Amino acid sequence: MRVPRNKTMKPLLNQASGALTNLLQDAQLYQALLEVGQDTLPKALQPHLVGVSFEGHALLLQLDESIWATQLRFYEPSLLGIFQEHFPHLELNRVKIKILPQPQEPQKKRHTISYPSDQDALEMLQIGEHIKSDGLKQALQKLSLRAKKKPL
Repeated sequence: MRVPRNKTMKPLLNQASGALTNLLQDAQLYQALLEVGQDTLPKALQPHLVGVSFEGHALLLQLDESIWATQLRFYEPSLLGIFQEHFPHLELNRVKIKILPQPQEPQKKRHTISYPSDQDALEMLQIGEHIKSDGLKQALQKLSLRAKKKPL
């Protein structure tokens, strides 16, 4: 007797649902930590604080650009104080600042155009005259025409 597929999948789905719930709760916690940290900073600095977490007894602040790290250092005592107040069990005693690497913009691949020499263009036309395949014949003719279009 075969067990219906939906009955065998239910425990797996429940397990996945539990894991997703935990991930969602973690994301909400980190978002709340970030908001607390940002609210402590001046408006100009707020958007550059992109993450807050804990590493050992250190408050870990993540910035999007290194230029803001110097300014953030002025606010370390107040940030540390707020998180020490809200999370006394973590015994936070210092601040670490990390700069998140910025994704590199993909380099556009330069498309180099090559032009056949006049001699190559002539040979392509001659070869095309003896080829039975219309597609290949037309391709050789088009390619040979590029020799006429090459810049001076």
